[in-house]
Amino acid sequence: MTGEFAALGRLLGRLGPAAAGEVGAGDDAAVLAGGVVVAVDPVVEGVHFLRSLTTLADAGWKALARNVSDVAAMGAEPWCCVASVVGAAEDDLEHLYDGLLAAASHWSCPVVGGDLAAGPGLVLTVTALGRLPTGAGPLLRSGARPGDGVYVSAPLGRGAAGLRALRAGRGTGSPAAAWYARPAPSVEVARAARSAGATAAIDISDGLVQDLDHLGVASGVGFRLDDVPVAEGATQEDALHGGDEYHLAFCCPDPTAGGPEVPGIRIGTCTADPGERTFRGAPVTVAGGWEHTL
Repeated sequence: MTGEFAALGRLLGRLGPAAAGEVGAGDDAAVLAGGVVVAVDPVVEGVHFLRSLTTLADAGWKALARNVSDVAAMGAEPWCCVASVVGAAEDDLEHLYDGLLAAASHWSCPVVGGDLAAGPGLVLTVTALGRLPTGAGPLLRSGARPGDGVYVSAPLGRGAAGLRALRAGRGTGSPAAAWYARPAPSVEVARAARSAGATAAIDISDGLVQDLDHLGVASGVGFRLDDVPVAEGATQEDALHGGDEYHLAFCCPDPTAGGPEVPGIRIGTCTADPGERTFRGAPVTVAGGWEHTL
């Protein structure tokens, strides 16, 4: 068995370079000619959702939400999507699409096609397309610079706390459980961060520290975290390492006088030491976030 990130690293080595002006594999999404952003993510029964905890409509919502979060992390606006469903009975398909279409309406990202296939397990895969503003480049993981502030779009930890509450039978009325079932990515914050001059961004899906490590490696910077806001019902550990966030982490220079305010919550600073990973002055482990075992 091997970890997801090691496997991805080997596959990246087999892919050719992106065409001039485009962005290939290795970021939150690909960027094609004309500023079209492409993201793809599956939800797999037993891995990304359990029917005993959430509904199939919730799984349909989450399948698009995960992709919208990746599109937003690139600084793009959701545009449209296609969906492929494997292993769904007829009634299951209807329920999945209840949630998928609700999410498509919420983010003005219509479902424009897809496919169906039989299979041994239920998998819904959504490919979402986004569009960059005219004349604008994407927000990449590789653009952060020493001295940039590190920001998050909201208090963190709701995904991990929500899953824990649902497993304990305490999901009713829990904001964290509601977020776990139907996350709402930070499209508006991503838009405002771009306007404020953000240099780099990443979707937080596998844990803040682990995802910031990806950004730090891509940019060649370290990070010094001073404080990380904790969502209601969550712990500091959830906020640092919990998955299923679908919030945004981004880097931005200090705002200039009279310029736009930086949105979100500042949690630290990028440093010139590419190996630095600290929280409140002490080294923080990168391990502890979510990683698939293949």
